[in-house]
Amino acid sequence: MEGIINYIGVACSALSLILDIVAVAIPNWISDSPVHYGLWKICFSDACFDISDIFSLKHLQEPDYLKATRALLIIGLIMLAAAIVVAVLKMFVMKDNSFLSSGAAGSAIAGGLLILVGAIIFAVKEIKESDLTADTLSSGFALAIVSGAIAILAGILFFIGKNN
Repeated sequence: MEGIINYIGVACSALSLILDIVAVAIPNWISDSPVHYGLWKICFSDACFDISDIFSLKHLQEPDYLKATRALLIIGLIMLAAAIVVAVLKMFVMKDNSFLSSGAAGSAIAGGLLILVGAIIFAVKEIKESDLTADTLSSGFALAIVSGAIAILAGILFFIGKNN
């Protein structure tokens, strides 16, 4: 049973990692027709531009919450990758080292929490500082939330796999 739970934990971590990569990359965190934007790009109908270029044209700096969201999601992504590496090491190389299960679990849970916090910061600041509503939150935000939840589930599975 221990092996199966750890395999499921690695699969959940990998799925969460993929979802987080897509969430960071796509320009669909906010969709307010005809404009939609994400962490890096803003699109007007079919034309997309770097967010940093838009702020540079106006002689402004990018908002701190946007930088924080990017950082939290990318650090969460790195922690998920570390959880996968540590779990695979535990499963195939250092089978007797129970500390590795704790490391994989902690890394996955921490990564998931960072992703969730980053997504929540973005949503709260966007809704609070503009005329947008929660209805304008789009697929990038949803993917980040799902990614964080799955990462936490993976961490719990690693802890269960350690105790069996």
